[in-house]
Amino acid sequence: MVKLMIVDDEQLERQALRLIIERNCPDIEVAGEAGDGVSAVQLAIALKPDIVIMDIRMPEMNGLHAAQSIKQLAPDTSIVMLTAFDEFAYAKQALQLGAMEYLLKPVRPEMLLQTLQTVMQRIREMSARRQEEARLREQIAAALPFIQMSFVYDLISGQITEMEHFKERAGFLGLQANPAVALVVDVDRFKELTRSASELEKQVFKQQIYRLVVQSAGKTALVTPFGSDSLVILLHFSGEKTQEEAKEYACRIAGSIQETVFRDMKVHITVGIGRCYEDPRDMYKSYHEALSAQRQRFYLGDHQIIHIEDVPFFQDSPFQYPFQYERTVMEKVRCGDRRAAKAALRELLQETFSHRSGLETVKAYVLELLIVLSRSAVEGGANLEQLTLLNFTCIQSLTDCATKEHIEQWMMEYVDHFMDNMLENRSSVNTRLINSACEYILKNFQRNILLEEVAQTVHLSPFYFSRLFKKEKGYNFADFVTRVRLERAKKLLQNQDYTVVRIASEVGYQDASYFCRAFRKACGMTPNQYRSDIARSREEKSKAAKMH
Repeated sequence: MVKLMIVDDEQLERQALRLIIERNCPDIEVAGEAGDGVSAVQLAIALKPDIVIMDIRMPEMNGLHAAQSIKQLAPDTSIVMLTAFDEFAYAKQALQLGAMEYLLKPVRPEMLLQTLQTVMQRIREMSARRQEEARLREQIAAALPFIQMSFVYDLISGQITEMEHFKERAGFLGLQANPAVALVVDVDRFKELTRSASELEKQVFKQQIYRLVVQSAGKTALVTPFGSDSLVILLHFSGEKTQEEAKEYACRIAGSIQETVFRDMKVHITVGIGRCYEDPRDMYKSYHEALSAQRQRFYLGDHQIIHIEDVPFFQDSPFQYPFQYERTVMEKVRCGDRRAAKAALRELLQETFSHRSGLETVKAYVLELLIVLSRSAVEGGANLEQLTLLNFTCIQSLTDCATKEHIEQWMMEYVDHFMDNMLENRSSVNTRLINSACEYILKNFQRNILLEEVAQTVHLSPFYFSRLFKKEKGYNFADFVTRVRLERAKKLLQNQDYTVVRIASEVGYQDASYFCRAFRKACGMTPNQYRSDIARSREEKSKAAKMH
């Protein structure tokens, strides 16, 4: 029911308007009347009407001022101004102040009713728009963790290069300050801890770790899962800090996280910490530094907090690590592009060799790089157990390398081993991953399921998962979700007790009209036409059976 208020200093005019509205508009309740502008504002505050019919000429406060006050207090109130023919200039001013319509006095009933229908239609449209906005806000709230994950991923992979792009996305997430330091949290011996656990138990375990890390990191951090057993934390500061102050703060946060996780779950974690960068577009540098620091666990043991400046490899050299080359090599290995991977690897090694004189330092770096690339190979489809054995075997042969040329040759040979292993295993691995993703979709298609969410369940980046899905299935992720939903809808349409609105909701569409459009586009007919065809087919089969 729409609430309406009449404001006119002539009582007979108010009574006439009320009579016309009550006789012809059952959806409108005349909630109150006022005879002057001051009373109108006070009554509008109390009644909160949807529509106000307001005369312009009134004592004390005229209708224009009253309308302006009401719009300031209740912007969604629709105001219809009453004006005499010789006051048309006032009508134009009223429209500028926010009035929806105006009527010339004396008001003809048909014009009043037509105007009210127009206003009510606009009210319905605004209400529908608000409901849609509320629905979108709910969807965004549900998707916020995945939006945040995508934002962090793009930051640490160096894909955000424009400051305006960063500000827009950071503002959407409500960040009060720019990220400055990256931390990488890794659960020590995760595979051993979860070897006998079911997939559900593993996910619950990781969720418990995530919640504890978020709790310990506090509000000055973005925390997001990354990989099977890692978390990335981006810290920001309220004011400027020196490198030493940033290091001290990040180490304190890391210590708090370690203590909390061990106290509550008796689990050891290792935290790698990168340098502080003023420009958030440099977060990929801090991330790769944190990742390199965290990998020192290989030498130092479990349950460590390692800042990149405490790693001798980085501490003793002003050399700026060529992250861009490493990212390229990792991506090319993951994608199985052997030629491009080896070309990027040569550039990376050349850059590294030119800034490091100690052969043992180079070997330590190359061994670390081998571990990184083996992980990329596993993501690309290689067999983890086979590569683990390969890594242990290759350490001794690396020790025997006496020159940088021998080290480069050794590295190239093992990249070939990785790529060969990927080619042998990729087909079956890809099929298993996509089948697992499809099973997840089949169980969850009733809600607003996102590509990022499904990619996370199979531990792939959204971009790589999207490309792999299309390659394996022949169509993209969104098309598959639509097919699953419409196939389920076809089954539900066979039940005459289910309305189209209910079916749309049960297969994941909040908007029934959008569901109907998607159904018609895919099936060449509306849901009701499809239901009629089924009923007709059943009837024909029934008649044919009776004839025989």
